[in-house]
Amino acid sequence: MAENLKDWLVVGFWVFVLLLYPARAQEFSVSAPENVAVGETIFSPSRLPGTRAGQKAELPCAKMEGDPYGRFDVTENCTIVVANPLDWSVQPAYLLKFRSGVHNTSVKVELSDVKGYPPVYNETCETPVNTNGETGDSLLSFTLSGEVVTATGEVFSSSQTNTKVDDATKYPPWMTHTDNSDCNIRIIWHTIYVPSLETLIDLWDGGFRQLTCTAGSHLPNVSIHLHRPNKYDESKLAYLRKFVPNSVLHNSFMNFFLMFSWIFPTTKEASYSCEVPSVPIRLKDIVKVDSDFQPKARVEYLDIRIKPVGCPVGKYGFLCDKTCICKNGARCHGFNGACKCPPGWKGAACDIPKQDVSVTTTPSDPRHIYISANVKFHCKAHHVDVGYMSIILPNGTEKVSFGINEIDFEVQDIEPTSNGPYTCQVRDTRGNTLNTKFVLNVINCAPDRKGARCDVVCDCLQGASCDRWAGCVCPPGWTGTRCQTKCSHGTYGKNCERNCSCQNGATCGPSDGKCDCTDGWYGKDCSKPCKDSKFGMLCQWDCACKNNATCNNVDGSCACVTPWTGRNCDQWQTSTDEPLLESLVPLASLVLLVAIVMAILYKTGILACSVPDTSEEDKILFELRRMEQDLAQSLQPGWLRRWEKKIRHLTPGPLIGEGMFGLVRKAQLRTPEGELAVAAKTVRVEDSQSYRDFYREAAILVAVHQQRDGDCRESNIVRLVGLITKSAEKYILLEYAPNGDLLGFLRRRIGDINEKALLGNLLGYAIHIARALQELERLRIAHRDVAARNVLITADDVAKLADFGLARDVYATTQYVRCNRPGVDELLPLKWMALESIETGEYTCQSDVWSFGVLLWEIAALGKDPCYDDGRIQLSFLQMVGILRQGKRMERPPGCPEDLYRLMRSCWRDDPDTRPTPEGIEERLLQLRRALLPHDVIEMETVV
Repeated sequence: MAENLKDWLVVGFWVFVLLLYPARAQEFSVSAPENVAVGETIFSPSRLPGTRAGQKAELPCAKMEGDPYGRFDVTENCTIVVANPLDWSVQPAYLLKFRSGVHNTSVKVELSDVKGYPPVYNETCETPVNTNGETGDSLLSFTLSGEVVTATGEVFSSSQTNTKVDDATKYPPWMTHTDNSDCNIRIIWHTIYVPSLETLIDLWDGGFRQLTCTAGSHLPNVSIHLHRPNKYDESKLAYLRKFVPNSVLHNSFMNFFLMFSWIFPTTKEASYSCEVPSVPIRLKDIVKVDSDFQPKARVEYLDIRIKPVGCPVGKYGFLCDKTCICKNGARCHGFNGACKCPPGWKGAACDIPKQDVSVTTTPSDPRHIYISANVKFHCKAHHVDVGYMSIILPNGTEKVSFGINEIDFEVQDIEPTSNGPYTCQVRDTRGNTLNTKFVLNVINCAPDRKGARCDVVCDCLQGASCDRWAGCVCPPGWTGTRCQTKCSHGTYGKNCERNCSCQNGATCGPSDGKCDCTDGWYGKDCSKPCKDSKFGMLCQWDCACKNNATCNNVDGSCACVTPWTGRNCDQWQTSTDEPLLESLVPLASLVLLVAIVMAILYKTGILACSVPDTSEEDKILFELRRMEQDLAQSLQPGWLRRWEKKIRHLTPGPLIGEGMFGLVRKAQLRTPEGELAVAAKTVRVEDSQSYRDFYREAAILVAVHQQRDGDCRESNIVRLVGLITKSAEKYILLEYAPNGDLLGFLRRRIGDINEKALLGNLLGYAIHIARALQELERLRIAHRDVAARNVLITADDVAKLADFGLARDVYATTQYVRCNRPGVDELLPLKWMALESIETGEYTCQSDVWSFGVLLWEIAALGKDPCYDDGRIQLSFLQMVGILRQGKRMERPPGCPEDLYRLMRSCWRDDPDTRPTPEGIEERLLQLRRALLPHDVIEMETVV
């Protein structure tokens, strides 16, 4: 009771004082820049009477007036702090009044205009919002492509896309500046990582100071400067202080700064080609060698592709590490955080109400409003006491409503006569008028429609857009009325209008013109041959030539210098006239004896029944033409005879594959170089189908070897060693693959722990087979049975496509189904076959692509049998056609990346022309593999 009485006495005292003494007013004035940070103090209680510095006001303060939009807070001890972002252009001064005890205090806050604040929302460099973004993403993605050539002649080619910046806790290298309205980006990179510093030292010592990357006349250049400031260079220090903190600038371990700067006034991807200096540098990060030795290398070329990706919602800046202040649904600019206020709001953060009126449409994007479609207009008043509002149509008709702040109006079946201004007008209760307009200008047809009446279907392929008058607008790399035709050899780009610069048989990427060099060549346009000591793809192979022999940069063959001979020019050539003459006499006698014996054997009929003459080859060609005209035309006369081996030189060994109609043995073949292990394939049943399969496989392998002039060391089709057709038992002799077939290899991998790395390695085999399909496509030959069981893994860990006709009965019956079409009795790989092949029996390179998609499924599923959603292992022809015609495809295997499954699905499209090409498949697989494997593994491994 005593305490309550005491409190009442205190209150009564102060009431008495207030009544006795009228409140005294105090006035103060403070100034602050408009960009003062939220939470910053702008007025301290130490300025109040009777309050010394560091003390609180005697009585609590209460804010009274002068701040209608809540820009400031007044604490109990009379401290004024900034509560929300300020904006000089909205309100340059505030008169804040509050009471402290008996005092009425007025504080006038005057803002000063700060140049560059608030940031300007520049739409020319507006980036999308990355809805899938996360911490560590950058505003732009960078794809770096180039080649590095070591002093020893090895070529390292790489293309890597980066969408994240290195973890700043490891080596804090990045300082970025995008806080501007002119779309200018400036990135300063420094490092304390020794190998990187050594590379920068080499560049500096080699005279490198500046590098320029150009993208053509339509975009500004990217400039890259290398700075090495010192304490005596005050001008350089003054320049760098604008961007680099002093604590970093004067650290002796970080005395190199690489500065990237450019203006990026576009929302689309841009490609830059850099002028690379010819400076030998240490590249330990790229060329992985012993840490005690760093070979110097030079950059052959460097290209940069920059694509706007955007920051996650609520973030901005190059590193997407800054938090947006935008409110009320305002759009935040990815570069500088500027806010694009929606109707009814203003201020730096779009959090100050503004009397406004807006007119919007559904659909909201004008590009999605088409002729003959419907559009709804929404007229809305914001923060206005509405008396009445109206929508005025282009023909002058007016729709009026009273007492509401929003009205809608719909235009149905849009025609050109519907175009024009639609005005939203509001009259408030005080008689003030606000209005705004939306100009409708609809000239486009609905998607996939064209023509004056929009009644013609475009039916574009390759994701092309449809223009009302021009029809299909093809993406780069495609042409034709429906974008159905890939750019012809030597052309690329939009409408295939650009000519490739690729040389020496290199293929040109149809979309970007990037050259894919053939063996023995490198450089941006593949114009540079491997150095003398190197040959092959990316110059990765060491020549074995000796004794000053010249090494062929393509295949490594040696051109010997007299008197050396032999494959590697390491054998001394001996030849004199006397020994030659002495050897001719017995040789002539031997030839005469052989001729007499051969004549006797032929006369007695022993040889006549087994030696195929020209008529035998003609008979086979006739059969091939009936089956595959392109294959028959690709064979040169005498193809059968040139590959013939003698049966007595073959020593058959153990069975390595067996079926109802054929078998495969490991065998030894005697050659001039010595014994060679081979796989000998033969038929067990003498019937017409086996006969056709045997000679079709032999003909395909011969055609491939003819294309490569007999050298198939770099081919991804199994190498042909020879044929035996002059004996009762006929053989196809192939290189022996000790690692077996891919199917068995996959099934042995089940249970491996690192599934991501495993799949990345397995995709290397898929890349090899994609290259094999490219070889067959050039010959216009269809394999007809692309599957994991028909891929061999060589001793060099290279995948090669095999089994062009004889293997179908060697495997489980679940993989092959007996055809029940009229007049056809054949085992077929039903679940690997394209829809059109099942229905018509026709095979093309596009149907091989379908089968390749199933092979990818096998790889992702580690060798499991393909199955559809009904779970049945065995399906009939009619059941399979029914499933495929309904659009059903095999489900994504567990753990399979979504991008890889999308590639499979693209291979299984109904229309063969819309399936990816083998070249496109290889490019996509390389990208997927880079995402799965560590970067250093990709760079160091030899691509075969």
